[in-house]
Amino acid sequence: MTELSLLIRNARVFTVNDSQPWAEAVGVEGDRIVFVGSDRDAAAQVESGTKVVDAGGRLVLPGLIDAHVHCLTAHQVHFWADLTPANTRQELIEIMEKHASEHPEHRLVGGTGYRYSAVMVDGKLPDRAALDKVASDRPIWLMSYDGWTACTNSKFVEIARKRLGDAFDNMPGIERDTGTGEPTGVFYKVEDLEPIADGIFTEGTDVVFEGLGLVIDTMARWGITGIHDVGGQSMADLQVYDRLLRDGGLKTRVYVAMQHVRKGTDEQLKEFDQIRSTYSNEWIKAGAVKLFIDGVEDSHTAAMLEPYADRPDVVGETIYPPEEFTRVIETLDRMGFHCITHSCGDRGVRVVLDAYENARTRNGPRDSRHRIEHVEVVSAQDVPRFSSLGVIPSMQPLHAHLSAAPFDEAYGKTLGPQRLQSSFPWRSIVDSGARLTFSSDWPVADMNPFKGIHTALTRGGLVGPENTISLEDAIKGYTINAAYASFDETIKGSIEVGKLADMVVLSGNLFEMPSNDIENVEPLLTIVGGREVYRSEKFHG
Repeated sequence: MTELSLLIRNARVFTVNDSQPWAEAVGVEGDRIVFVGSDRDAAAQVESGTKVVDAGGRLVLPGLIDAHVHCLTAHQVHFWADLTPANTRQELIEIMEKHASEHPEHRLVGGTGYRYSAVMVDGKLPDRAALDKVASDRPIWLMSYDGWTACTNSKFVEIARKRLGDAFDNMPGIERDTGTGEPTGVFYKVEDLEPIADGIFTEGTDVVFEGLGLVIDTMARWGITGIHDVGGQSMADLQVYDRLLRDGGLKTRVYVAMQHVRKGTDEQLKEFDQIRSTYSNEWIKAGAVKLFIDGVEDSHTAAMLEPYADRPDVVGETIYPPEEFTRVIETLDRMGFHCITHSCGDRGVRVVLDAYENARTRNGPRDSRHRIEHVEVVSAQDVPRFSSLGVIPSMQPLHAHLSAAPFDEAYGKTLGPQRLQSSFPWRSIVDSGARLTFSSDWPVADMNPFKGIHTALTRGGLVGPENTISLEDAIKGYTINAAYASFDETIKGSIEVGKLADMVVLSGNLFEMPSNDIENVEPLLTIVGGREVYRSEKFHG
């Protein structure tokens, strides 16, 4: 008989294991689950050294997995100004003036979370002339809520031009003054500029380690025991996570995707290969490559099959020409990499599916589990292709909420009523047989997974109620399907004997409350590998 190191009893355990959906107790030895069953049977295994947690009849779920976050590139959010409260441009300016005066030590004045419709004046975002009034001696970098657009001041433009040289003037997505042709300081594609902002802010400090630790602590607070960080840049990023692990500060398991740069070199792929060889354990794992095929609908940079409703002359461009993207995916697939591609628009989704299908044909079928991230608008004829090709749709429920008025009206205006109705097609995708995976895209949206579940059940005010899904499917999106999306379904994602002891005790039973109340549920206890990593003051079990 096994002596348990931990027993959770008197619980309503939803295991996400179809062969044993419910249980009363979970027994743990070390970092593994060794018992799932009744309180009576569990009691026979309790010894003097067993720590017993009385769940008080509360719901216990497998540890939640957020399958798309940007912790490595957004750790600084904890130190930057929060722009989500700004309802006007003037309010944004006032927030930034206060932040700049309170933090003279910051080499870069940062802010994040502004809404397009809130801060636009005459259809224009704040430019460098407006932001120079906040600070002219330090660079300013303000990110939109969707993480795709940046507003900067003259100092930042000066530094970016100096560091990038000729490449700066040839960058796509630069807004230019119609008279002078000079950059206004507004950038609609920030993948080449964001590392510059991060580098300025973190230079000569330990803020990356400190900020990442704060993010991980918050993840544990929300019952998140696994994340897929899609912002890896180099081996140094993995080493920060490794340092957290060695110092005892890593409270969630990490799957890291390295960002592919268009026209990337063979050396970059060799480094990716070295990274995945170095980090392949149950705490830190690499092996995925993140690519971008398009942008976002709000700024008309998502690649669409039909023109935007408010810009009939624009359909959005793909970042790679389709032929080039197809060759890149074929190469990555041949090397055995796990490809995950950002695509919001329906034309972008089709280009990615075509590339994945080509790789399968040219290289031969394998268990590749390639993913498409976001999938906000997709043609009905492409929905069945996810299942037939084994492609994982990795979606963010709260994006639907953020895209609904009154939070931001830009999304609906760009798509028009018909495409808005059919956007975020969760139900269609589930019904097609694809493994729908959920996440937050933090810091674009709140990392609170219960807000995400609530939105999946209600659409969060967005039209198209026929695309809501069941509670069971929503939970699977944050557990077993998310584990599958990183090739980890045999060790986590459900409460089963032999799997890692990652679990969360909740304040309320999601199955016994109105769907509108789910967003108010909170974790009381988070366990990773049999160890408590978060305990609410409200929980005394």
